[in-house]
Amino acid sequence: PFQQDVDKATSERNTSEDWALILDICDRVGTVPGGPRDCLQCITRRMNHTIPQVALQALVLLDACVKNCGKIFHLEVCSREFESECKKLLSKGHPRVVEKMKGLLRKWAQEDFAKDPQLSLIPSLYSKLRGDGVDFGGLEGQVHALPQAQETSQPDGAPPAAGRQHQEEQDLARAIELSLRESPAKSLYPRASSPDASGFEAPAAAAREPRKVRALYDFEAAEDNELTFKAGELLLVLDDSDPNWWKGSNHRGEGLFPANFVSADLEEAGPPPEPQAPAPQEEAPPAEPLCVDPAQIDDTLQRLHETDPASGQPDPPDLLALEERCAGMGPLIEQELERIDRRHASLTAASRQLAEALALYHGLMRTPAPPAPGPPMVYGVPSEGNHDPASLPPAPFPGAPGATPQQGVPQGAMGSPVGFPLL
Repeated sequence: PFQQDVDKATSERNTSEDWALILDICDRVGTVPGGPRDCLQCITRRMNHTIPQVALQALVLLDACVKNCGKIFHLEVCSREFESECKKLLSKGHPRVVEKMKGLLRKWAQEDFAKDPQLSLIPSLYSKLRGDGVDFGGLEGQVHALPQAQETSQPDGAPPAAGRQHQEEQDLARAIELSLRESPAKSLYPRASSPDASGFEAPAAAAREPRKVRALYDFEAAEDNELTFKAGELLLVLDDSDPNWWKGSNHRGEGLFPANFVSADLEEAGPPPEPQAPAPQEEAPPAEPLCVDPAQIDDTLQRLHETDPASGQPDPPDLLALEERCAGMGPLIEQELERIDRRHASLTAASRQLAEALALYHGLMRTPAPPAPGPPMVYGVPSEGNHDPASLPPAPFPGAPGATPQQGVPQGAMGSPVGFPLL
């Protein structure tokens, strides 16, 4: 809901900030569900634009939201995602955009986010950047506050906002120019001190007494002006004016080396020891075995749906615990879905094979069976001189019609059974 308005408010065609649109965006942030997060994401995308004018207008819109949208927007700004975006912008952004971003971080850390413990991420980021050598010195008092939301209605005789904003931009550009003059751009290596107009060396760290440091890691020189050393060796620091690269010497010669590769603790004989495990605390009660609980997931979704993000109240601890527990069910749910998919695939294959077997069975049942073949009939004529009794036709019974009377046996006797007289 904010992308179109944010693009319009930060368009490269704008000749000045459209404060009516900016304040309208600020008014809508707290009325839309999820408005602070969506608005900040849209602004962050425009902050990383390749055109510096677009990025500068995005920073102006961001500061206006910080001033006018209250704590719900401050909590979104104090997130790790926005912290990463700030670091990326400070390392790769246009110089004007980088200076503007540093000015906003300084102002937020000292004013808007200074008193609330829940908003300590921005002050911590500011302190960490200063400790890493980021220069905020030229921005003292140069960042101007933006108009509040309640100032949307101006009297008829008030000066136009465009002229006032133009004056602010000129003041900011002048402050950046003075800052660049006072602290010249840093290079990868520290610059050698140059003599001043009188011919004498300017007072620098060379006048300090050299001190010894011990190497924590091995360092192999990649350039001619770098110094090679091994872990555990002692080095003599000649110049430590640059926070990142120091100049020192050892038995191999003189050169530059990274400042974070050495330690002032001379008693350390080698690489720093591994961090010790924290002291054992009271054992927490054993966690319940994690399993997929649909009722618990439904309960968590219902409570998240009933939670009002615009209230600004922190989530109850039990809800956070439920969210973590449901998030831990993700791998188990994926495993269960994979098991169900494999089971479904095997059942589908078995169903297909069963259907094919039934179709084959019904087809065989509908096909008529062929008649069974009878025994083969063999007809043969015995050859002369080889009479096989089995191959001869059976002789007629004596007395039967067509039977030949046998010699020496009366015809009548042959016609009656033995022992029965002829009638």
